[in-house]
Amino acid sequence: MIKTIDGITIMGNVKSFTLNNSKNQSTFRFNAESGNASFGDSIGNTIQNHPSTISINFEVFKLTEVGQTINRSNGNVIAYLSSKDVQELAEKNFYEDGQIRIYDFMNQSFTVEL
Repeated sequence: MIKTIDGITIMGNVKSFTLNNSKNQSTFRFNAESGNASFGDSIGNTIQNHPSTISINFEVFKLTEVGQTINRSNGNVIAYLSSKDVQELAEKNFYEDGQIRIYDFMNQSFTVEL
């Protein structure tokens, strides 16, 4: 499914989806089966709630513990934070003022008909 509401494109289904906000370039990805979530803010920072191995310019970085960060040369950060922290950051920063809140990040549920 692909659906756009008020500048936010929903791709996937309720169990595994990506939200892209064209008004501020934010993204949110969620997989209900694994519980993995990631939020990319409007300035290029990425926050995730799961460990990962990331390659940047052929250099390998590992995020294995909550609280670890990778500071990129362009000033952006990739961080491994708790699920609650990812949800709170997405709730506060994903939407622009006045934009329809189609997804409740804290309750992990859509607020619109899909």
